[in-house]
Order: sequence, then structure tokens, then C-alpha cells
Amino acid sequence: MAPKYLQVAGQIESDIIHHVYQKTNKLLTEDEYAVKYQVSRNTVRKAIDILVNKGYVYQVQGSGVFIRNHHNRGHVNLERLQGVTNDFSDRLVENKLLDFKLIEADEELAANMGCKAGTSVYYVKRLRYVDGDPFSIETSYFNKDLVKYLDENIVKKSIYNYLRNDQKLAIGFADRIIGADYLTSEQADLLGLKANDPALVVDNTVCLTNGAIFDYSQSVHHFKHVKLLKVSNMKGS
Repeated sequence: MAPKYLQVAGQIESDIIHHVYQKTNKLLTEDEYAVKYQVSRNTVRKAIDILVNKGYVYQVQGSGVFIRNHHNRGHVNLERLQGVTNDFSDRLVENKLLDFKLIEADEELAANMGCKAGTSVYYVKRLRYVDGDPFSIETSYFNKDLVKYLDENIVKKSIYNYLRNDQKLAIGFADRIIGADYLTSEQADLLGLKANDPALVVDNTVCLTNGAIFDYSQSVHHFKHVKLLKVSNMKGS
């Protein structure tokens, strides 16, 4: 089980994403959270530090902790591991399933996923739409030893919501490599563009809190529709 401060941070993060604080744009006090979650103030303080570092909130001495206003404005947030559905929670996100099957990892895939060759892996390929526009082609591999079950109904929706809420996976961190490429004819047809048009390509390696890789994926984005957000905190030395 994740440490208490990580659990509290995750619960507050979920509340922020679902606009629980939209009237005040401000978090509760440390004392209020301590009572709400039955934890110490130090635990609450650690949880809030995580949210500050992830770019959700900022602290004003003597006034409280406030929510940063860049969220849910049509960006893919590189600080978050929520998936497209939650990055665009105020817009219509739809998925067209292109392929779904259980495969065995070959040597190359096994090396990328930190598992043994022959490991059972869920292969998922989806075309993702935002407000009816083709947004990205997403190809994902999920280690079946860690992601115990997926089916077509699940992968047509938000996979990450399912993994968090139903499988209770403790999703920890990700490495993301961003690059540019030219679209193939197949990719162009799916995105409504022309072959050799530019594309933004994001490779993701996503780990549980214990460091085990459960998701290895690539997203090829429509260059006219995607914007990436990377928040920064300028801290004094």
C-alpha cells in the first residue's frame, strides 16, 4: 500500500481534477485535511508539497494554497499520468478501437518493458477523438502480470481510470520522450491529414510506485490539435 501522504495527495488531486474547489479555487487548510483524512498535519504538508511540485497548486504565505488555473484548458499535461480523458475532462473524448489482442513480448518489446521475452502483453491500438476531431493514434502495451485483465469494453473507454479505480494499481511515474516525425499513409488517413505531414510523437514508459513498468506506449498526435503543457516551479537555492 502506498504511504499515507501519497494517498492523501492522490485524493486531493482527484478533487482538483473534478472541480471540487472551483468556487474558491483554494484548498482546505492543513487542519481541515488532517481531520478529513485522519492523518497528521505533517502528512498533509507532504501531500501538498507533492501537488506543488506537480504543478497543481501554489502556496501564498499567510493566505493558503491555491489551484493553478492552467488545468483543463486543452493541453496534454506532461506532469500528470491521468490520460487524455482526464486531461480533457470538460470536452468530449471518444475512442475508436483499431486493434486489441494478447501477444507475447519479443526480445525488443521485453527490453523496453523490463520483462522477459514471452511475457503475455495486452496490445491496444486506438484512434482518439476530442470534440469529434481526430486527436492521436495511441499504441499501447500492458504487461499482463501487472495489468491482470483488459477487454474490448474497457479499452474503448478510459484505461487509466479503470486501472486506478477498479484494479487499484499504484501508478507512480513515467518517462516521456517527445519528438517529431512524418506521418505514414496509414497514420495520415486515420488523422485526416496527408502522408508526410508533420506529427508530434510521444513515447511513454509508465511505472508503478515500485518501479515496475506496466505500460509502454506511443502516441502520434495531430499537429494542429495537440498542445503540451510542462509546468515549472522556480525555487530559490
